Amino acid sequence: MNDAPDYDSPWKEILDDYFEDFVLFFFPEAHAAIDWPRGVEFFDKELQKIVADAELGRRYADKLVKVWLKSGAEVWVMIHVEVQGNEERGFELRIHVYNHRIFERYNAPVASFVILTDDDPDWRPAEYRQELFGTETVFRFKAIKLIDYEARWAELSANPNVFAVVAMAHLRVIRTRRDLGARLNWKLELTKLLYERGYDKLTILKLFKFLDWLMWLPEELQQKYDEDLARYEEEKRMSYVTNIERKGIEKGRVEGRVEGALNLALRQLQHLFGPLAAETQDHIRSLPMEDLEELGDALLTFKDAGDLQAWLEAHPGRGM
Repeated sequence: MNDAPDYDSPWKEILDDYFEDFVLFFFPEAHAAIDWPRGVEFFDKELQKIVADAELGRRYADKLVKVWLKSGAEVWVMIHVEVQGNEERGFELRIHVYNHRIFERYNAPVASFVILTDDDPDWRPAEYRQELFGTETVFRFKAIKLIDYEARWAELSANPNVFAVVAMAHLRVIRTRRDLGARLNWKLELTKLLYERGYDKLTILKLFKFLDWLMWLPEELQQKYDEDLARYEEEKRMSYVTNIERKGIEKGRVEGRVEGALNLALRQLQHLFGPLAAETQDHIRSLPMEDLEELGDALLTFKDAGDLQAWLEAHPGRGM
């Protein structure tokens, strides 16, 4: 659990900032059809309202975006970043339900784009199908499996699109899951790549934050990374990440680690025992970081909900 970051938050930010680059990189045919000069509108809050009553588990649907086609039509794009590391039962149904509800709300075509960041080569959800007495429902959606880009590493290295860096970072997180020393080296190499590509300072800072959040390192290795990067910047005379910015990123790093540990614990517990009571969720949210990490290890031994309750009684949390 300790090396598992929360992928949702960095993805949300990078999608907000570079949505057109995202569509161009992963879905070039859609990019060619969209009238980008007309702009795009994000409807994330509306999306949460639309799916709020769906009893389908945790909601990974991160983005709902209104775009215009070059033909003049108004359409909607649902971006779904799936960060769960294992196959999920009912995933195709969930995407179908979200798509249909958005269509009902806006009465406009909806495209569902899915990014799969897990490392299971056999899990490739792309279709929901139901048939009864000759009535058949078939719903297909576009899903991108990031591990497929491993064979295209040279192409990624040469592609200036910011999502090439995003894809490379995810691939190296998977490859270095059991070798954090190698992750340190890759994190430094990918950070240097940001400078070598000639991105502007704002893009470097945003991608730096994304890499820092995604490619989690324990404190001693993170300190070495910071020192090596500082030397590199000094050698290149390219000090884009100032001390003030580093402090802000470090604060976000700590907050992100807590959020990631919390989300992972809740996700795993819901997978084991189904929906958790509101008071149980509040209790878990009140736990300090060290207890969250302990819970991540303990839940591997839980046999039923009684084990969870017994553990929570021994860890009251803040304000409980």
